[in-house]
Amino acid sequence: MQDYTPSPYLTFSIHLDGNQERHDASVCREGVFDKCIEVIRKARSRGFRVTINCTLFQGESPEEIAEFMDMATELGVEGVTISPGYQYERAPRQDVFLQRKESKQLFRDIFKLGKGRKWRFNQSSLYLDFLAGNQTYHCTPWGNPTRNVFGWQKPCYLLVGEGYARTFRELMEETEWDNYGTGNNPKCANCMVHCGYEPTAINDTFAHPIKGLKVALFGPRTQGPMAPELPINYDDEQQSGPRLVAEIKPETKGRDDKQQVA
Repeated sequence: MQDYTPSPYLTFSIHLDGNQERHDASVCREGVFDKCIEVIRKARSRGFRVTINCTLFQGESPEEIAEFMDMATELGVEGVTISPGYQYERAPRQDVFLQRKESKQLFRDIFKLGKGRKWRFNQSSLYLDFLAGNQTYHCTPWGNPTRNVFGWQKPCYLLVGEGYARTFRELMEETEWDNYGTGNNPKCANCMVHCGYEPTAINDTFAHPIKGLKVALFGPRTQGPMAPELPINYDDEQQSGPRLVAEIKPETKGRDDKQQVA
């Protein structure tokens, strides 16, 4: 940290998946949460911009997340990027991720508890409204492309087995975008991650600014019917993803029988 100076163009994004027990269980290592909190406090004391990146998994309660958001507010972070975990194909554990309907109800319950609190999310109001089940969105995976040492990843950073493009032009022009996204590919069935749906929400905000402003002022709707799901354009036999029945237990002692969840 001493190698950097505060700047409006520099933000430290800290990975924290909930409270101490929850986060240390999700990364399979004790003490990581406390170290992150120490770093956040040090960075804020030196004037750096800091955000938190949080992924929610099965077994988390709205009250637990509300407590986490209160803590983030007290730490003085600029905002929290939050989304439900997605069962991407190379995750070491496939049994800890939320399904779409389960995710939407969880976020409705969280936002209901957040009424009147000064929580700060590092996301658009319409993406939060989407998480609460109030918007029907298609994924826009090219909105947040990933480039690494292998090239430009197709179609997003979560589907690592789809190959790479050598250039951005090749990524945009040769990727079969219609083959991906919820309703088009069983690998994307339960995905609600911000890398694909935040760009869609941003486009919707520019197209319908009054709708976005209303949600920003009053928060996502937490009652009433949810927006319809996208139609499924593949056979049920193609759906090979496992049923989600387990949860990440906030138990961190002993690591031999644990697998890390990214």
